[in-house]
Amino acid sequence: MSSESESEPAESVQTEEAETVPTSETAPSSVDETTEAIARTGLFESAEHETSGAAELISEEGQQTLRFDASFSTSNGPDLVVVLHRSADLIEETTPPAYPLNEADYVVIAPLSSTTGVQEYVIPAEINVEAFEAVAIWCQEFNATFGAAPLQ
Repeated sequence: MSSESESEPAESVQTEEAETVPTSETAPSSVDETTEAIARTGLFESAEHETSGAAELISEEGQQTLRFDASFSTSNGPDLVVVLHRSADLIEETTPPAYPLNEADYVVIAPLSSTTGVQEYVIPAEINVEAFEAVAIWCQEFNATFGAAPLQ
């Protein structure tokens, strides 16, 4: 009888180990696969200055981020900032050559970090991105829109 009682606990230990190993191995991969989602994208259109490339609005773990791709390019200028704008057609709705913005229609996200290439801008949590339809590169000093990307 002592050999039967010794083998039973060994089987229970193996069963417990077999159940816990797959659970701990699969949990991290499930989280990693679902943390980032592209919410909206758009292509830049030129306005006051030649501007091109793509923008992506990304939602990751409750944080909204605006990302420009490697093909992003715009002209150099004073006081350039990245803004979210309420209209998807802001270039059509503004007047050349400067394409000025109305203060009530946009929110400044951050100063433009580079005139070319990949860059990311974290959108503050208090900004409701659903209220904005485009991202733009804007010169605050001269109220001139360099380019904009409608987000779809």
